[in-house]
Amino acid sequence: MPSPESSPEASLSEYFTLDHRNCDSQWANVEAAAGSGDAERVRTAWQSFDQAQRRHLAREEELMFPAFEAATGMSGGGPTFVMRSEHEQMRGLLDQMAAAAAEGNHDELIDQGDTLLMLIQQHNQKEESILYPMAERALGGEWAALRRRIEEL
Repeated sequence: MPSPESSPEASLSEYFTLDHRNCDSQWANVEAAAGSGDAERVRTAWQSFDQAQRRHLAREEELMFPAFEAATGMSGGGPTFVMRSEHEQMRGLLDQMAAAAAEGNHDELIDQGDTLLMLIQQHNQKEESILYPMAERALGGEWAALRRRIEEL
């Protein structure tokens, strides 16, 4: 699975959609590791997924959302408000999953992951079909500079 950084010509929508797919791929690695029963493999896969997912949320919240809000004047109750709220729910689940992983409770990790996956699928659909196209139109010529800042994060 190519990372968004490996696709230099990607538009904003393509970039963040690739990042979603990268996170999905990382989660599939956690599930496969848990199925193997190899605790070290689970730990490594979990850390990679957790870092990728949290990095994605930070890229949106710290850079893309504020740029979108500044360009459109939409804040407070706009689409980014809803996305931030869902991100908080995701972080809560990630924290629970981290505790399960630290305890070596792989069944709980996967159970919480199933809940997270349902939330992420619904969330990503909204971002990919509504927010990203809106942001792409609003940010237009700013995307190249914003992308550089996102990749530095």
